[in-house]
Formats: sequence, C-alpha cells, structure tokens
Amino acid sequence: MIFHSLRKQNWIAMILLPILFFGILVLAPSNHANAQGNRIPAEELKEISRLSFTLRDAYQTPYTVFIFAQDEEISTLTEEDLWTNNKHGDPTYTGTYRAALLKKGATYGTVQSADLDLHSITLPQTWHYTIKSKEKNTPDMLFITEWGSSNFNLTKPFIIRSGVLQPLKFVDNKGKKINNFYPAGRDNGIRMLSDARVQFKFYNNTLFKYEIETFKLNISKLELRLTDTRYLNFDQPTWPNSGIGDRAYLESLKNSAMKGILPNQPNIKLGMTHKSMLNTLNKAKSRENGEWGAYYVYSQYAIGFDSYLHELDNKSRIMVFNLFAEQRNLYPETVKLWLGKPQKEYLNEAEGGYDMIYKYGSRTLSFHYLEEDEQIYLITIY
Repeated sequence: MIFHSLRKQNWIAMILLPILFFGILVLAPSNHANAQGNRIPAEELKEISRLSFTLRDAYQTPYTVFIFAQDEEISTLTEEDLWTNNKHGDPTYTGTYRAALLKKGATYGTVQSADLDLHSITLPQTWHYTIKSKEKNTPDMLFITEWGSSNFNLTKPFIIRSGVLQPLKFVDNKGKKINNFYPAGRDNGIRMLSDARVQFKFYNNTLFKYEIETFKLNISKLELRLTDTRYLNFDQPTWPNSGIGDRAYLESLKNSAMKGILPNQPNIKLGMTHKSMLNTLNKAKSRENGEWGAYYVYSQYAIGFDSYLHELDNKSRIMVFNLFAEQRNLYPETVKLWLGKPQKEYLNEAEGGYDMIYKYGSRTLSFHYLEEDEQIYLITIY
C-alpha cells in the first residue's frame, strides 16, 4: 500500500468572545466569525460561503456544511487545470477556509474548529464531495481532497458527531495511525458499504493494478481502521462486488493448512490414498512427474503424491497441494499484513525465486514469488 506524508499547518489561536447580557449569549460581530463557537445567521452564511454540502449525522439529522474564508481573494485561471477540469477564465478563490454547521431548521450556524486543510477553491468544482451512508447509525462523510498524483487524489474525511464537524484519521489493522489523508481515484474512487465500511480505490502505477482498501468507521474514536485489501487487474477496473478480499482468503488458507485439506474441497486431505482421491475428485486435466513425485493437475491446483506416475497404486498418498495463485493478485507484504511475520523467508536458489514459510503445527503454508515484492504465483500446503 502507498502511504503519504503530508505537511500540516499551525492554526492561529481561536479567541472565544462570549458576551453575556441578561444571561443570554449575544452574537459576535461578523468580522469575528472565525472564532470557535461563534454563531452566524443562516442567511449570512449563504452569502459568504463559497461551497456548501448537506451532511447527516449517525441519527440521520441533516446539517448544511458551509465553507467560507474571511481573508478570501479572487482571481481567474490563466490556463486549463486538468486536475479540477477547470478552464481558462474560471474564477479561483484563495484564503483560509473554515466550516460552519447549520442544523436543519436552525436560524444560526456554528463556526467549526476543524482544520479543513483547504486554501483555494476554483468554480465550478466537483472534487470536494459527500458520500451518503447506507444504513442507520452511520453518518454521511464529507471528503476534502487535494492533488495526489496523475492517478488519484488525497482525500481527507469528516463526519458530524454530536453536532460538531470532526476529521477522521486512518489507522492500520493494528490501530497504528497511517495518515489523515488517503488516496482515492478521481472517478468513483470511494464508496460506502454496509456495517459502516468505506472502500477506497485507485490505480497503483508501481504494480499496474487497481488497489482497493476497506476501512471500518469507528465513530467514538474518529478513525477509519483497515479491515481488508484487494488488487484488481487493469482490465477489471470495477469494484469487487463478488468474491472475498485478501484478509478472508488468507485466513481460509491458514485454516486449510492447519487441517491439511484442499481449500474449498474439505474431503480431499493430506495423507489420503490415491484410490480414495480418485473416488472423490473428477478426472484431472493432466498428469505429470515432479521432482519428488507425481502430480494430478486441475485448473486451479495440483495434487502431489509420494510416488511417481509409474509407481502410483491404490496405497500411494497425497503429500502436497499446489495452488495456482496468479489470478489472486497476492503480494508478500499483503500476506504479512494479515498473517503476520513468517517463520522463514529466503531466496530458494535451487527452485529459483523466493519462499515465505508459515508453520502451523506439523503443517506448512508456503508462498512462492520470483522476485522480491513481486506477485505470488504459487501457494503450497504440505
């Protein structure tokens, strides 16, 4: 996965100007609207704001997020902006942009202290946007984005919690902070799933594949925690609506190795006789001899025996399962992410390539790849 370190700016201290009159908080003057806790009339917000978004909290209460800057300056683009799809002459604004929240039905909005990390806006714009939640108890999300590369934007997410606009942070599967930003493709690069999950997709130039990460929203901790990964080939740019991600797939491989069974074929076990296997499986596509014995080859795997083809009899036994992994798009770092550190990882000069070994009791799960960090092409259970 790609992580990005981003420069953060220091905020000018916020000044709270409560003015009490007969026990009532009086509205501060509009030239002090950048103070935390200040209220601004709804009509004024509509006039001074450059952008606005409708956003619901976890209770599905709607708010309008107004984005404005009191130090705003205006100019026009002198050339086409390919990132934002803006043209020469489009108005562009610069300033220290802040947000104000206006609850539905309220006459005043409240200025927020959340750092938008936003300093320019060119109109018309589509690169700051909201994603609607799929279910109750999950809030909508606002994404403020900036240029990341030719393939993706860097997105900074916000939600409304307890009537306050709050930024979210990204953490890995162990809870360690990744960043406040995450990459997402410009066209349909983020989607919300059930169970408060959010998927991010972008094209990875290094691997020449689409990289997809799934995060789970934790409202109380204000974080998005990594829960799954997956890669898709260039000719498969759609979202992975079927099949399982890397996490569940690797966990199933681990369980199969511990039980000594062929994945998705629990009736085929290590130690099973040749005769029993023939009574259970369909005819193999081909048969061949390997270095240590015979193999029956099927479309997605091969089954190895303790005897060569000319020696096979009813008592010959299954010794190994070879799983063809090219279509799975697995990488060594992905395996380590979900299965942890392997017991062994080394260059296998005899076989050519690298082996990564996980031991589970008397059973072994092994991953094979030709070059460091290259895609895994073969998985073995023995």
